[in-house]
Amino acid sequence: MNDKIVLLVGYTGGIGYKTAKVLLNEGYSVIGTYNKQTEKIDPKGGNFTKVQVDLNSSESIKKLDEVLKGKSLYAIVNCAGIVKFEGASLEENIAIWNETLAVNLSSNFYLARLVGKKLVENGRFIMISSTDSYYGGSITASYAVSKAGVNSLTKSLSLLFRNKKIRVNAIAPGWVSTPMIEGNSEEFYKKLAETNPLNRIAEPEDIAKAIKFLLSNDSDYINGQVITLDGGYTNQDPTLLIEEGTK
Repeated sequence: MNDKIVLLVGYTGGIGYKTAKVLLNEGYSVIGTYNKQTEKIDPKGGNFTKVQVDLNSSESIKKLDEVLKGKSLYAIVNCAGIVKFEGASLEENIAIWNETLAVNLSSNFYLARLVGKKLVENGRFIMISSTDSYYGGSITASYAVSKAGVNSLTKSLSLLFRNKKIRVNAIAPGWVSTPMIEGNSEEFYKKLAETNPLNRIAEPEDIAKAIKFLLSNDSDYINGQVITLDGGYTNQDPTLLIEEGTK
């Protein structure tokens, strides 16, 4: 794997950091991107380098292309994402909308167009969607729309890269124990677990292992797919849980 370079976008996030560790352990060379540096210790145990990229800026992504000059990538894995609650004011709502779509959706298109040419034949392009893409959100409309856009873009990019047989797929997790949902009460987490057939929410490693699979030859015939990874969370209409509780 040492000759296989993975561009891991958003390595400082909950899913991204665990993915970096898993891929380094598998022997991949990892180039991790971050926007704002955190106190996290960089993952050890392999060939890891990092570079600053602001996904809210197409110019910053262009500079990433320059940094990668001369390199061939086996895969691009985008684990970066944000969610912000709307509702404070019209101006703030519009700002949240623009930023959320830029980071969660448009960045994938820019990466494909600006950096995708560095992908080798039979390479991989993996994005992170969400089970929120299947629903709506009164105060997270921008997040739901951005992830629904990822689902559609997955199919479009699989066609864009067809000449090089690059497999493009997305993973749609349900609730994952990451900093994105920190601050909620223990009672909230307990209720989340109770709505899941596996009686727990996902850990970042669950997503990282799925990414590892999609990078492997075992996923060779999977292309243009959105893989729901939620422990069965979306298997049931939530209103039926209310009904069952009255019986």
